[in-house]
Amino acid sequence: MAILSIFGSLFILYDTTRTAQKRCKLLNQMLSTLSIFDILGSTAYAFTTLPTPQADYLYGSEGNDKTCIAQGFFIQVGTIACFLNVSLAMYYLLTIKYGWQQARLKSKRIHFFLPPILVGLVFAFVGVPYYDNALLWCNNTARYWPEIPVIQAIVFATLIMCAICIDVRKKSRASLRYSSRRNSVTLSDMVFVQACWFTGAFYVTWIPYLAIQYMWSSGKA
Repeated sequence: MAILSIFGSLFILYDTTRTAQKRCKLLNQMLSTLSIFDILGSTAYAFTTLPTPQADYLYGSEGNDKTCIAQGFFIQVGTIACFLNVSLAMYYLLTIKYGWQQARLKSKRIHFFLPPILVGLVFAFVGVPYYDNALLWCNNTARYWPEIPVIQAIVFATLIMCAICIDVRKKSRASLRYSSRRNSVTLSDMVFVQACWFTGAFYVTWIPYLAIQYMWSSGKA
């Protein structure tokens, strides 16, 4: 799965940066930044038990305490991709619901990038004393609190996408009242489908992560 994630992120990175026109778009800048952090986290996952200390006698373990800490650190850095998804959801909200134009969005660029990156780095550095063998790889082995920001990101992104769907549905219904045309597929339908794809990909990526972390924290792993 980590290898597939790396290749997927590499494709997004290539697609969003291959021309100067694409590189200047804020949305593509967010997607490329998200992809970079996803590559960092997925690469750390791809090493699985290799960086874990040999003294733990796990299959494939060839590392030591320092390599274990490094793997755990970069796995946590990879969660910045999760937080950037919230910024991406906010971008859609400001564009679709509030009608912000690109110039105004770009003037707030730092607010889309700084908070998620700062939160992710803070938790990555705070977790240094807690990085240890988590059976499949090294990660933050503290109980529960490392997962709080990821849970919050999932909740916020879901609520934002729900707000977008509700707003588009209201506007679509209002426009249909004054239109003689009744299309089988409305704008609200298309936005709802896109929102499902966005949140679905979000859940597929981060719900399993939370499940594994919960199993470790609860001692069920």
